[in-house]
Amino acid sequence: MKKLLFLLPVFLFGCTVYQKISYQTNDLSVLQTVKTIPIMVEVRILADNRAQIGDNKVLFTAPQKTELEGKSVCINSEQHYKKDSVVSQITRMMVDHFNKARLFKLTFYNQSNYGNYYLTGTLNSFFGEQEFSSGALVGAQFGLIGALATAGIKTPGKVTIEIADLKLYKKDGILVKDLGNFYKEYKEDYKADGYCWCMYWNINEKLKDFNSHLAEKIRTDLADIKFE
Repeated sequence: MKKLLFLLPVFLFGCTVYQKISYQTNDLSVLQTVKTIPIMVEVRILADNRAQIGDNKVLFTAPQKTELEGKSVCINSEQHYKKDSVVSQITRMMVDHFNKARLFKLTFYNQSNYGNYYLTGTLNSFFGEQEFSSGALVGAQFGLIGALATAGIKTPGKVTIEIADLKLYKKDGILVKDLGNFYKEYKEDYKADGYCWCMYWNINEKLKDFNSHLAEKIRTDLADIKFE
C-alpha cells in the first residue's frame, strides 16, 4: 500500500487535463564508446501533414473520449495540447533527446547562429488510441481509495508515430543526406484512467522510444559520411 501511495502522485501527474508533449531524458543511457557525429545541427520545426491523412482527422474534430468503429476509446485529441503546436513540441523533444544521446556535437532547436547543418522533416502521424476503461471511471468516483484500487488498470491500444522526408542539409542549403521516412507502431496494453487523460502520457512514453530509435537510425545512416 505504501508503494502504491508513493506511485499514485507520479501516475496522476501524467494524466492532467492540460497536456504537453514531454518526457524525462535524464535517464537515457549512452555507451561511452558511442560515436558522436562531429557537426552542430539545427532541427527545424517539423512540417505538419497529419490533417491531410484521413486516419488522423478524428484528432482534430473529437474530444479525448470518443467513438471509433463502434467502440468507446481514448485518443490524444488535439484540443488538449497546451501552448506550442504539436510539431513544435515534438521538435523540442527531438533536440533534447539528440543532445542527451550525443548524436551530434550539439543540436539546436529550429534556427541558431551556431548550427552549420540543419535537419528537416514532416510529421505524418502522432496518434494514440486505447479502449476506454469503465472500471477506471467507476474507481475515479471514489476518490483516493478508488484511484488506488484501479491504478493498475490497462486497456489494449495502439500508438503510431511517423516522421517523413527527413533530410540533412548544410547551412547553405546543399543536401547532404536524404534520410527517408521513419515509422513505428506500438500495440500493447496501456495505463488507463476514467477520463482518458492517460493516453497523452502513454504516447509521450512511446515518443521517447521512437526518438531513441530515430537517433540510432540517423547515426547509422550518416556513419559513412566524412564531415569537414
